[in-house]
Amino acid sequence: MPRITVTLKGADKVIAGLERKQEDYKKALKKTVSDMKSRAPGKIASCVTEVYNIKKAEVNPSSTKQGKKAVTLHITGETIEALAFEYKGRLLTPTHFGMSPKAPPAGRGYKLTATIKKADGKKRIGTYLPTRTPGGPHSQQTSFILMGTGNARAEGTNFIPFQRQSPQRTDIKKMTTLSVPQMIRNEEQVQPAIQTALSDLLRSRLDYHMSKVK
Repeated sequence: MPRITVTLKGADKVIAGLERKQEDYKKALKKTVSDMKSRAPGKIASCVTEVYNIKKAEVNPSSTKQGKKAVTLHITGETIEALAFEYKGRLLTPTHFGMSPKAPPAGRGYKLTATIKKADGKKRIGTYLPTRTPGGPHSQQTSFILMGTGNARAEGTNFIPFQRQSPQRTDIKKMTTLSVPQMIRNEEQVQPAIQTALSDLLRSRLDYHMSKVK
């Protein structure tokens, strides 16, 4: 039986073009992942600060100054499917949430306040009475009052709320609130906002980079 050979003229160019397209698509996806790594932390920080009264720079590690940070971020994954953002951080004191006053007024009492969630407004978190009555500095058990931290750094925190637990001066308890990871895990308000923000960001950057593929 005679053999019939059908040759598509220019097939080699078509195949080469398709292969180039595949490489372009891969580059678009790679650039999208790179954009997500650099831009997503800022979006996450914005979602947190919409709910909590904390500065965006304290939620986004890339924005914080060198030194002791409130949070660290580890980004893993080289594909969109594997991309993950892991936050770790300590419990924060009320100084991160607009605490007032920042230092104890000399010789007089004060109400210590802070705003953790913006919707909840300012809340009293402690009371100082400059007497020997309950709540005063010489009480066996005080309310939460401002005590010196012994900070030596120029931009460090000089006073944070402590509560004396007994007559012993060293038996004190530091007031803490939430950590940044706990704020991010807020399933009712923060998590839905983060999912929407990251989905919109992913779609936007992917569309942009794919539009460059010709």
